[in-house]
Amino acid sequence: MSYTWLHYAVYKSIGGQKDVEFIIPANKSNGQELGNILPMDVLVTKLRQESPNAKSIELHYPATENESIYVEISHSDGLYYNADYRFFDQHTLEEIETPSLYGKYENAKAADKLLRMNYDIHIGAIGGLAGKTIAFLISLLTATLPVTGAFLWYGRHYKKRSTNT
Repeated sequence: MSYTWLHYAVYKSIGGQKDVEFIIPANKSNGQELGNILPMDVLVTKLRQESPNAKSIELHYPATENESIYVEISHSDGLYYNADYRFFDQHTLEEIETPSLYGKYENAKAADKLLRMNYDIHIGAIGGLAGKTIAFLISLLTATLPVTGAFLWYGRHYKKRSTNT
């Protein structure tokens, strides 16, 4: 579902109610309220305490002064759909909700979860090693279709005619 319109149509047709796009919300505060402490230092400690079993914690610095800090917390190796996407005010570290379907996985509805699984299903990761193997074999088969089609076409048009006398 790489087309935005298709992505949106599928999500809305299965009961989705949020924005389909990945939206990083703006800060709620305006000024420096943490003083000389770097927000990332405080945030890393806080996130490690809240998610001690997380496989990885990915922090993204804000691109602008108005953008919030974006954090992705992965709970599985090799899967992306069940990650928590959290956003924090860069001045106060207050958590900010996003209007998109990318938020905390535990708060996601069935339509949100299904759409978030799109990439993992596409690469076969959702089924572990067996799923990846099946995805690879299907991709390999699909890639050979033009080649085998060309051989069949060539064989039909340039085959030597046998003479039965």
